[in-house]
Amino acid sequence: METKDRILLTRIQAAFPVEERPYQVLGEMLGLNEEETWQRVNQFRQKGMIRRIGGVFDSRRLGYFSTLCAAKVPEEKISVLADFLMEIPGVTHNYLRDHRYNMWFTVISRSQAGLMQILEQAKNILGSPEVYSLPATRLFKIGVLFDLEKRTNNKLPIANTGYSSPEGQPAFQAGEGDKALIRILQGDLNPSLCPFSEAASRLGWSEESVRARIQDYKHDGVLRRFGAILYHRKAGFTSNAMGVWVVPEAQIEETGHIMAAFKEVSHCYQRPDLPDWPYNLFTMIHGHSPSECRKTMERISKVTGIRRYEMLFSHAELKKTSMEYFREEE
Repeated sequence: METKDRILLTRIQAAFPVEERPYQVLGEMLGLNEEETWQRVNQFRQKGMIRRIGGVFDSRRLGYFSTLCAAKVPEEKISVLADFLMEIPGVTHNYLRDHRYNMWFTVISRSQAGLMQILEQAKNILGSPEVYSLPATRLFKIGVLFDLEKRTNNKLPIANTGYSSPEGQPAFQAGEGDKALIRILQGDLNPSLCPFSEAASRLGWSEESVRARIQDYKHDGVLRRFGAILYHRKAGFTSNAMGVWVVPEAQIEETGHIMAAFKEVSHCYQRPDLPDWPYNLFTMIHGHSPSECRKTMERISKVTGIRRYEMLFSHAELKKTSMEYFREEE
């Protein structure tokens, strides 16, 4: 891949320009014309490197409840539970990992009761209580940005996704117009030179109003980022591991921020422990190989002084999709 392609693909993950002619803006940063920039991005799509270009929203700010679930699933029950979870719209990710807690899935629901109902159904399918909810109690980082620039000498900065707390702000009061726009933005942006005009046409809004509202969402923290979501394996990041740590409560705040600063870490949360699961700080590590992920964990351990940890590598992706907010209201 050319250097400019690497820079472009990295940049549009962090922030796709919310401008009338976004490819012109991108091109000016890279010394390319608008048409050439647009064609390069379309080639990324055609090669299957880009999953979608759109919004990544904060589910809590939109009034949704979310959790990470850990389950001990017997071999003969894996396909049955996986099929059940595949049909639940609010289950966005489901992985098999190399641990006695072998199935890990995320659930997002409009209510706490709805979320717990899904967990109870999963327990009934297993015939076992070994399905546990581990909601985030503190969020230090969430930002799946794959740095393709690191193999070049280019020093252009990558946008900082920042840190926040799950309990931070109250739910955003979305009107019907907001819900309609969010339903569009959570999909894939139209692959045209003026992509926001298509969204405006669908809503009967002016394009300026659409772009201004997106900026409002970003400012209010409703929209974490607007950019490209990649198929990470196509981008060369073929390995990922959930790194879990035992951190004394008094060190959680400092340690969480240090871990979050590693570019190989896409997610960093504090979560509850369990009687046979002492880990309370979770990090998602991405790399080009398992050995690269292990080296990242070793570096984090050395910097933080945290020695008790485990790595859970995923060996099967059972489900991975983006959450579709407000679909139940259509």
